[in-house]
Amino acid sequence: MRLKRFYKNPKDVMPSCNTYYSRIVCFLLLPLLSFSQSQSKASLLGIWHNNKLPDTARATAYHNYISKYYFESKTDSAYAMTLDLLDFTNAKALREQKADVLLLLGRIEHVFGENSKASNHFGTSLKIYKDLKNVRGQANAINNLGVSYRKVYNLDEAKKYYEHSLALAETIKDTVLMAQVLVNIGNIYGWRYKSDDAISYYEKSLKLSRAINHKQKIALGLINVSNAYIQKKEFPLANRYINEAISIGESEGNYNTLTHAYSVLAMMYYKQKRYDELIEAANQCLFYAEKISNHEMIDGAYFFLFQAYKAKRDFDLTIKYQDLRLDRRTTIDDIHAVQALEKIKIDNHRTKDSLVNINKTLKLGLKHENEKTNLVLAWGGSLSALSILTFVVFRNSKRKQRKAQQEREQQIAEKEKLLKELELSAINAMIKGQEKERQRLASDLHDSVGATLAAAKLQFEYFVKQQVMSQDSEHLTQKISALLDTAYNETRVLAHVKNAGVMAKDGLLPAVERLSKNASGINNLKVEVQSFGLDQRLENALEIAIFRIIQELVTNIIKHAKATHAIVHLTNHDNKLNIMIEDNGVGFDPKQLPKATKGMGLMSIDRRVEHWEGNLTIESELGNGTTIIIDIPV
Repeated sequence: MRLKRFYKNPKDVMPSCNTYYSRIVCFLLLPLLSFSQSQSKASLLGIWHNNKLPDTARATAYHNYISKYYFESKTDSAYAMTLDLLDFTNAKALREQKADVLLLLGRIEHVFGENSKASNHFGTSLKIYKDLKNVRGQANAINNLGVSYRKVYNLDEAKKYYEHSLALAETIKDTVLMAQVLVNIGNIYGWRYKSDDAISYYEKSLKLSRAINHKQKIALGLINVSNAYIQKKEFPLANRYINEAISIGESEGNYNTLTHAYSVLAMMYYKQKRYDELIEAANQCLFYAEKISNHEMIDGAYFFLFQAYKAKRDFDLTIKYQDLRLDRRTTIDDIHAVQALEKIKIDNHRTKDSLVNINKTLKLGLKHENEKTNLVLAWGGSLSALSILTFVVFRNSKRKQRKAQQEREQQIAEKEKLLKELELSAINAMIKGQEKERQRLASDLHDSVGATLAAAKLQFEYFVKQQVMSQDSEHLTQKISALLDTAYNETRVLAHVKNAGVMAKDGLLPAVERLSKNASGINNLKVEVQSFGLDQRLENALEIAIFRIIQELVTNIIKHAKATHAIVHLTNHDNKLNIMIEDNGVGFDPKQLPKATKGMGLMSIDRRVEHWEGNLTIESELGNGTTIIIDIPV
């Protein structure tokens, strides 16, 4: 798609008029539409300021005013206004309106990344709604609590809350909430790489949203469907859906929709390695994310720009966006310093005005010249003191900036030193790993290939010594040939699966991809690798341990699963590494786990995962394949 010029105000984007007459109609209707919108906005604000109206009506009007005109586009202002409204509902003892405000406040805190505060507000609102027997309010609060669990990657708990919310929404036939919850459930399946299930829920939500023509929900559904198709690498379909979402966001002037839409578009270009388009999409995402102060999306835009410029070998911009991600705390300190200076300037102007007024009053009331002189001296002294104070604060701000620059330089030096130490550690780990692998390979050769060759040797010696009849001779020859074929195949499997590359040199992802390539073709098996967030190396010892776990599980699929297709998912996000390995093989009964895993090494894998403080989950059913999920903190 062709992106619009950067930093264009979305409100400047208007529907095109294709004919002379349609241009005239658009010209005539535009003032009417603008008047209608401003009138609606003004009427809501007018109700809020009208002290003669009931307090409940005033609170509801102001809540709608914040939600409609500030939440999506001016989130910082929405936060301050919502706090004022919360104080009003507390002072007037408006319990139901207070619960509504707490929900809105929690949603704003989600945007700011303050998940713990948001969860507390959702919990308080849920308690109030239960006391009031407000089912719609309960469903909304429960849905938002599910979002809180999803943000900390507790997907099972999030799914329970979503399903509870959906059941309540269906009882009261709340179509808007049903559409929202269906999207949230679809997101759970999307996180687990079950794209088809995710798309099914997204399409249901989209159908409901289109039925009621809810533009925001339609855009949300389109964004999520596009994201699922990106996961399936069906990029033309993904592009079609995301373009429609961007069009809706521009027509509605919805910054939140545009932020998420351009983030998904950037992900699509990133997956396709289309780096010029990635830079344009990431800049658009950054532009809208900064307007609504969505720190998570700002960080995501920096990540895409860092990756794009790194791929284009533009090292200055690569370092720039890496520093922007690392130095957000320093940037906030600088902003606070500037704000302090501005506050002093404002106080300075206020003091000036105050002193001038005093001077005028004294001039009218005092008759002696000495008192006038004292007044001028006091006025000048105050201004001088304020100027000196302003200079001191400014100098301290500059000193902080210099100190931050020195700390950044020190961090770079420490990183270079750490890289050297990591390189030496990697070499040591590689040597130890090679020695262990030699011992393991010797054991495998002795137990499998050695035993087969020994049997073949005994059969051959018997054949030579006995000089049996021709018919028996032919039978023994076939038997020896079969044993030799078995030995050859076992040797080939060991050679392909065990020889997966040098971990210390290439890293985890290239080694796993090489493993899948070597394992594909054995017993008609195809192994596929899907990854996200593994652009940076992990700790070398952890990479080796994870690779050995994956290697063992792929070997199990080859030996036991009788599968034709297997997928290895690797996801590194928010200091957690998720490994999911699926196959379409014969499966087994998890209730018989000790018996089924005796020859499969799963107990050993479980111990290794536990050593790294991770979790192992096994999902399997006879005839329906096996899924193994591993979560390890990194």
